[in-house]
Amino acid sequence: MNAPTGFANVVYPAADLEASVAAFTGMLGAAPVFRTEDYAMYAIGIALSSKPWVRQPLPFWTVVDIVATHAAMVALGATALGEIADGSLAEIGSAPVVNGDPVTGIVDMPGNRLAVLKAIDGNLIALNQPVGW
Repeated sequence: MNAPTGFANVVYPAADLEASVAAFTGMLGAAPVFRTEDYAMYAIGIALSSKPWVRQPLPFWTVVDIVATHAAMVALGATALGEIADGSLAEIGSAPVVNGDPVTGIVDMPGNRLAVLKAIDGNLIALNQPVGW
C-alpha cells in the first residue's frame, strides 16, 4: 500500500458556512482561495464544509497513488464511500454516486483527486492525491 506522505488539509464542519467563513477569515487574516456554495478552502490547508457528512474535523492524508491506496484500504476492510444526491456519503453500491467515480467514489477536482473511506473501526479516512506536480 502507498503509505501517506503527510497531511494535505483538514476540513472543519460549518453548519452555517457564511458565519464560519467570516470567523475563519478574521482569525486567519485572509479570505478563502476557493469557494463554492458548501465549501471554502484557505491557502494554508484549512477548509470549511457545510456538507452533511462533515460532522467533525476531517484530515486528508496525502498519497502518491490514490487508486492503489484506495484499493489496498478496501482490501484491508475499509468501506469505499461516495457522495449521493442529498450531499451525504453512502457506501458504494448502496445509492447512486452524484459526485465522483461510481465504482470507487474517487473525485477529480482541480489540482487534486480525493476519496473518503470508512475504516473498519468506523472512522472516516480521507485521501488526497495532488495532480499536476
